[in-house]
Amino acid sequence: MLHKWKINFSGLCMLILCSCHFPVHILTDEQISKHYANRTGKPELKYLDYKNAHIHYAIVGDSVKPLLLIIHGSPGAWYSSMKLIDDPALQKNFRIISVDRLGYGKSDYGVSEPSIQHHVGYIEKLVEKYNNSGKVYLIGSSYGAPIAASFAMQHPDMVQELYLVSPVIDPAHEKMFWFSYVAKLAPVSVLLPGYLNVASDEKSAHRRQLRKLESHWGQITCKTYVFMGGKDHLASQVNLDFAKKKLTHAKDPEFYLLPNTGHAIIYQRTDLLVSLLLKRNDPLVLH
Repeated sequence: MLHKWKINFSGLCMLILCSCHFPVHILTDEQISKHYANRTGKPELKYLDYKNAHIHYAIVGDSVKPLLLIIHGSPGAWYSSMKLIDDPALQKNFRIISVDRLGYGKSDYGVSEPSIQHHVGYIEKLVEKYNNSGKVYLIGSSYGAPIAASFAMQHPDMVQELYLVSPVIDPAHEKMFWFSYVAKLAPVSVLLPGYLNVASDEKSAHRRQLRKLESHWGQITCKTYVFMGGKDHLASQVNLDFAKKKLTHAKDPEFYLLPNTGHAIIYQRTDLLVSLLLKRNDPLVLH
C-alpha cells in the first residue's frame, strides 16, 4: 500500500512539474564546479542584500561593457541560462548577470514571492550596482519575462534592449491545471521540494499579477524582441499575439515564432539570441 502511495505521489509530482513554465534541471555545487573546472570564463557567485532577502547571482564578463541581465522562469536558477553565460563572445562584449530569483537556487530557497513588483525591486538594485556604462540589456524567460517587461515599463530610459523569451504575459490565457490546485493543499505541499511550492504559489497568483501590468505595456519604448516556440506546450502562442498587440510604443519590435522549438528557447536557440545581441549579419535560421 505504501509503495502504491509513493508511486501515485511521484506521478503527482511529475504532473505538477509539467505545469511549471521552465524545464526543471537542478545542478549541485559539485556539478557546477566540474562544469567550470577547465573553463576560463567562470562566473563569480555573489549575494545582494535586498530588504530582508539575500539574492544570489552569477556575474561574468567585461566590467566596462554594457550590462546584460538574465531572469529565469519558474522554476529555474541562474544556471538555466548557462549556455548564454558561457558564450565567449557575449563575455567579451557584456558584463553578464544571471540571477537566482527569490525562492529559487540560493536566493532564500523555498520562500515564495508571487509579487512581480517585489522581483523588480532587487533587479533594480542589481542594475544600480553594476550598470556603469549606459543602458542595460534585459532577457526574461517564461515567468521571468513579465518581470523584465515590468522593469522596462518603469524605467524606459534605462533599457537598451528587451528580450522576452517564451513569455507568459497574457492574463486571459494563463494556463491553470487541476494538479496546480492540488499542490496548494497542505498535506501535499509539505511533501514537495521547496522550488515546486514556490512555483505553485507564483502560478496561483500569476494571472492577477499580469493584470496589473496590462495597461502599462505602452510604456515600453526600447528595442524589443519576442520569441515563442511552435512546439511550446507550456506557454500558449497567444502570448505572442498579446505582445504584438500591446507593444505599441516599443522601438521596431521583432517577433519570432520558431516552428520546431519548444519552451526552452533560451537553451535550444542560444545561437539566435547571441546573434541578435551581437548584431551579427549571419542569416538567422528560424527552425
